[in-house]
Amino acid sequence: MPRPADRRTKIELLRAAEAVFSEHGLASAKVEDITARAGVSKGAFYLHFESKEDCWRQIVEAFMAKLAACVEPTLNDMPESGPVPVTLTERIRKWHQHDLNVLEFCWNNRAFMRTMLEGGGGSHYAYLIDEMAERTAKVVEAWVRYGSEVGVYRRNVDPSVVAALISGAYDRMVRELIKLQKRPEIAAWSRQAIDLMTCGLLTEDARLILDREVKNGGLFGDEPKHSAGSSTGTNEVGRDSASAGRSIRRAGKGITT
Repeated sequence: MPRPADRRTKIELLRAAEAVFSEHGLASAKVEDITARAGVSKGAFYLHFESKEDCWRQIVEAFMAKLAACVEPTLNDMPESGPVPVTLTERIRKWHQHDLNVLEFCWNNRAFMRTMLEGGGGSHYAYLIDEMAERTAKVVEAWVRYGSEVGVYRRNVDPSVVAALISGAYDRMVRELIKLQKRPEIAAWSRQAIDLMTCGLLTEDARLILDREVKNGGLFGDEPKHSAGSSTGTNEVGRDSASAGRSIRRAGKGITT
């Protein structure tokens, strides 16, 4: 009679396998290395997995579920689900916090992500990350479209193009992040990315509101204090500035000031 699978043994094997795959890649990893690190027999490995590829697949599926939970917003946070009663400043703070959560997750799992994205026999699963990036781009597009409708973002931009640019920028940021040996200032990366993106998206009146917030004590709450001015800029963009302030302050439209 075959031995029953043991949940704790499987967890130890998955942990050991993730470390071995991260160090050696899928192609070079050996079952013996995994079992030695987990402190179990080779027979115990095959009791829980059909092969090392099966073990890798299960790790990837669990990893992608964690990444999705970190990256993708809840349904209630989407503009399609109704008015979002937060200020423009609070919306950008939420964006910043979301960035921190995602970038910290990627940094903490950088070795495994490198294995998925850059080779070692595991890169054929990279399409899963690409699919997630496409879903994220749809979320960004919905927010840009919503921001344009309520007068916070310029109306003369194509939301799908903006979404492609923003999601592409974050994809490159993550790929650069996971290559590093020393942890960067992740909060500063996020602030700079948001600052550059909103500078081109916001109407003139909306940027003036953010300038005021920065001068009154900071936008993100964790950035260094500035002695004067703001990096968001006040260049005139588009033809919507005359009505933008009224639109931003309109009650019940979701993003208010």
